Amino acid sequence: MDTIQAAVLLEKLKIFPEELIKRNRIADQYRESLGTHFICQEIPNGYISAWAQFSILAEDTAHRSACQERLKESGIPTAIYYAKPLHLQMAFKNLGYKAGDFPVSESISQRIFSLPIHPYLTDNDIDQICDILITCKEKVL
Repeated sequence: MDTIQAAVLLEKLKIFPEELIKRNRIADQYRESLGTHFICQEIPNGYISAWAQFSILAEDTAHRSACQERLKESGIPTAIYYAKPLHLQMAFKNLGYKAGDFPVSESISQRIFSLPIHPYLTDNDIDQICDILITCKEKVL
């Protein structure tokens, strides 16, 4: 790490506790709005998360694609961080696993995608994201 990076990090560390609170509030809002429409990430009681990602599960790959496209049309980015389950990645090829060995993991990798989660999202941003996703689910299913 160079001096400039260290200076930036030191400033970011000053606001880190506040950003954690904001990220957890945003995750709570997502779960409250989307929880009856999508499977959302959960954190066990008594724990908090830094929420580097907030991921939800669509019904299937087509539903995921439709939701991502609707969000993209509104300028809202999404990401698929887990497109391939671990047992099918090259790093673990030597273990000899094949498609079908872990069906739950494989199913999730076809349905999961992540929503924006950063401390600068407004309530209006969150409402817009949730409204698009709920509407998308109603139209696709």
